[in-house]
Amino acid sequence: MPSLKYESREVRSREGESVLDAFLRQGITVPFSCRNGICHVCLQRCVQGSVPPVAQKGLRQELREHGYFMSCKCVPLGDMEIAPPTDLYSTTLVHSKEMLSPYVCKLLIEPASTSVYHAGQFITLRRQDGLTRSYSLASLPEQDYFLEIHVLRKRGGAMSNWILDELQPGDQLDIQGPSGECYYRNEALGHPLLMAATGTGIAPLYGILREALHYRHQGEIHLYHGGRDTDRFYMRAALRELEKQHPNFHYYECMSGSRPAPDGGFAGRVHEVAFARHQNLHGWHVYLAGLAEMVDAGEQLAVKHGAAADAIHSDAFALRDLRTKPRGEVKPAPPPPPPGERPKYPPPDPELWTALGEGELLHVVLRDFYGRVFQDERLGSFFDGFTQQRLVEKQFLFMRQIITGEKIYFGDQPRNTHHWMVISDDLFDYREHIMTSCLRRAGLPEPMVQRFNAIEEYYRQDVVKDKPFPKKIGELEMPLEGFNELVMDVGTLCDSCQREVAAGEKVIYHVRLGKIYCSDCSRPHEHEVPA
Repeated sequence: MPSLKYESREVRSREGESVLDAFLRQGITVPFSCRNGICHVCLQRCVQGSVPPVAQKGLRQELREHGYFMSCKCVPLGDMEIAPPTDLYSTTLVHSKEMLSPYVCKLLIEPASTSVYHAGQFITLRRQDGLTRSYSLASLPEQDYFLEIHVLRKRGGAMSNWILDELQPGDQLDIQGPSGECYYRNEALGHPLLMAATGTGIAPLYGILREALHYRHQGEIHLYHGGRDTDRFYMRAALRELEKQHPNFHYYECMSGSRPAPDGGFAGRVHEVAFARHQNLHGWHVYLAGLAEMVDAGEQLAVKHGAAADAIHSDAFALRDLRTKPRGEVKPAPPPPPPGERPKYPPPDPELWTALGEGELLHVVLRDFYGRVFQDERLGSFFDGFTQQRLVEKQFLFMRQIITGEKIYFGDQPRNTHHWMVISDDLFDYREHIMTSCLRRAGLPEPMVQRFNAIEEYYRQDVVKDKPFPKKIGELEMPLEGFNELVMDVGTLCDSCQREVAAGEKVIYHVRLGKIYCSDCSRPHEHEVPA
């Protein structure tokens, strides 16, 4: 395990663990926000050791040269000596505020003396108490003196409500950046552009659009803006004016809620509408900005429709949720009932199943997870005699039944599956950390990661123990060693050939491992069954 030296402390990072997670686990407080390499709030500086390239992706060249890296994306390659960043912020002034809609405020900020940027990049604002948030730039450096950002009021949002309600023209602000890789490139000049945004994701795309038009972009430009209500299309007038002035630019509004589509617009989610209307994206450049879920889905669709990976540019809005109450759209998983009263499964969570791509993303997560734990020095021994593929299949069916409520799983419950395994709370936490890492690496939104973890926590009391306990089949408790015979009173699967074993069928089972062998597979073990 790599050693991480930070100021006067030294910690050990676990397998696959980021520097940020290692610090937080050991109680080292460092700034962070999105935990997904987007906001750059968690920047640290490597004094000695190697930094993986992914941890510096999107940083300015001078920052990379001085060893800066995103601690949330840095899984150490070896020992590292790490120092806090020197102050990367500049103090500047707020020039003006203007409400563009009931929800969105346009903020014009004096540029710092070193501000050199592309339209579509982002800056990070810091309040005097240290609170930080990142906002994308709608301004065009070739035409605008001030830096322009659009701030959406969020329910319980500490920074957004402070900006809209308290911050005044003439007040000082600390800013860092600009940073980011989502901006117009000269190589796109003769190619068609497809743009899709939700909410204030229109801000960076508005800047990118203006930059493309400023350089007399020769290809067609199609910009789709998604929202739940008509007042979410707060840039309509400016974009319609650009549409009149430039015949190669086309603007569309997409209503994602239950309300009818606006005149000349479309009903449906913005990425689904955009990619349904543009099926062949060979040679196109694609720009996506807004909700992380939309950006993730849009990137996958862009590749599916033929866009080259280096021609897809995105700006996903992902923030750590600091509210004590969740947003209306995101409901927390219900807490488990008291011991002794809880049902076999927690309540279904259809929103989580949707976030898991109707199971497609769950397969990715489970393959990643079992690939890692099979090689893990603390967990690998628990899987002797099992194949990764078999465990992925069984766990997929188990999780699908929990999340959807469909009755498709015929295997053992966690208490029986783990009955012989001595697992401490610390080991359970360690295993949960690996699963969380796999969920985040697969791109599952953070609120959904927490809801997935809540399902795992539901079964902690069935798994954690200081000594083995007998496997329970119906009302019978089985011994801990050897093989035995049993007539099944519930259906299950044979652990050898994987065929379904019906209730009433006689089987042989390994009393410690819990493996069940159907009548076709039990013959090699018959002599081991007590007479």
